[in-house]
Amino acid sequence: MIRRFAAVLSIAATGLTVFLLRDGGAVEPVRQPVSQETPRAADEHFARMMVAHHEQAVGMSRALIAKGDVPERVRLIAEFIARDQQREIDLTNEWLTAWGRPATGPAEAGTEHGMLTAAQLDELDRADAQAAPAAYLRLMIEHHRGAITMSRSLLEADGGNAYIRSMAKHVINEQTAENDVMAALLKR
Repeated sequence: MIRRFAAVLSIAATGLTVFLLRDGGAVEPVRQPVSQETPRAADEHFARMMVAHHEQAVGMSRALIAKGDVPERVRLIAEFIARDQQREIDLTNEWLTAWGRPATGPAEAGTEHGMLTAAQLDELDRADAQAAPAAYLRLMIEHHRGAITMSRSLLEADGGNAYIRSMAKHVINEQTAENDVMAALLKR
């Protein structure tokens, strides 16, 4: 027992020594990102548009799931999108209120930047459980492309609030990856 304890202590001490000696022994403090830049009008507009955009994706995902007999992989994607984008809606509304702005209400956006039209949403709503997965995947890819375009536009401008810029980068990365998966499922 004592030998095991000594061995564990020796390994821990070696690991700590290696950690402290890397970079010449200098230990950098962990830095937390701070978003102190007052949001520009463009930042607030992006936040509001992204909330509305995410609300549409959450609604589409819930509509698909409600159809019942949907292939598991498509259902899992829809569940992930609904859960993840609802979380982002909540965080973005918290960000807005933290800056003294009112939270975004349901459906504040129009059809810009990939927001689907009423006719497209009706197509998904009318589709039966067999046709709905392909319609969902096709429409969600289009929807995500709009969010990616909106995010890239925001990032092309200099400056801006760090939280919003981080959110735009996240949207590009995550929704590009989701589009790749959904496009592969459509090919099947």
